[in-house]
Amino acid sequence: MDRRHFLQQLSGGAALLSASRVLSGASAKQRIHVGAQTNTWGAPIKTYDHLREVLDALVKLGYEGFETSEQSLDKQAGMAKQCRAAFESRHIEYVAPHCSLRFATSVGIPAQVEALKKTAGYSAEMGAKHLIASGGYARNESDVMPVEQKAELLNQVGKVCQQEGLQFCYHNHTKEFEGDHPEMETLIAQTDPKVVWLNYDVGNAYPIGPKPGDFSAKHYRRILIYHIKDVKQDSNGKQVATDLGEGKIDLRAVVAPLLKSDWKGWLVVEREAGYPNAAEHPEELLRQCRGYIRRIAGV
Repeated sequence: MDRRHFLQQLSGGAALLSASRVLSGASAKQRIHVGAQTNTWGAPIKTYDHLREVLDALVKLGYEGFETSEQSLDKQAGMAKQCRAAFESRHIEYVAPHCSLRFATSVGIPAQVEALKKTAGYSAEMGAKHLIASGGYARNESDVMPVEQKAELLNQVGKVCQQEGLQFCYHNHTKEFEGDHPEMETLIAQTDPKVVWLNYDVGNAYPIGPKPGDFSAKHYRRILIYHIKDVKQDSNGKQVATDLGEGKIDLRAVVAPLLKSDWKGWLVVEREAGYPNAAEHPEELLRQCRGYIRRIAGV
């Protein structure tokens, strides 16, 4: 091979390598999206006008989507199409309403399923692709649902969400990770992966559950939405929220399996400071979070 042909092949190989790197980076940005929970401004957002102001701020900060309490938008149910147009005009995606379930036998399953079906219907019309719900536990132990019944409730909610065109994600709290045989293991095993996914809150699972990075590596195929946050202990030993990268959670380990795979979903920042009240400087907090995710995940 003469020198000219050698240099041509070398140049072509370098160009191909460069192109593959560009495509790889573009792929990650297409797969992994970054959103924010609006509760940094308080939960719920009390007026629709304020919510639109919050969305304008999130877009300027570089967020692609938002999650909000169902109570932030339930009064707009009759104006779902107008809401969708407002979100689309701002180039921000409605990731999900965040709803609540009651793990209490006195509340029952049918009424809760019906209520969430209604929320799923108008949320889908607003442009949401998911519905998130977290479980509230009864104070009276005799009123707490057995874990098998909780799994059945989640399955039924998942089915009605699917009927409305949404993917249902269950949001964990600390309770599901307590004990030698944590409920989370049973809920994962006894819910249908075709209709029930996870909204894994890394802060709520720490430090009781497995290391967030380990849980992510094991279950990321079941997780559609991550709640990204960091925590530390204050002078009284209480766990409190802090800037991403300044606390105890290894967030690089959490996102590692997502970057090494073809995972598609949302990293949603939940930066709380005084919840349910608004943080003093919400935009400053979320600017730090957005920059940190960009550094560790490249998106």
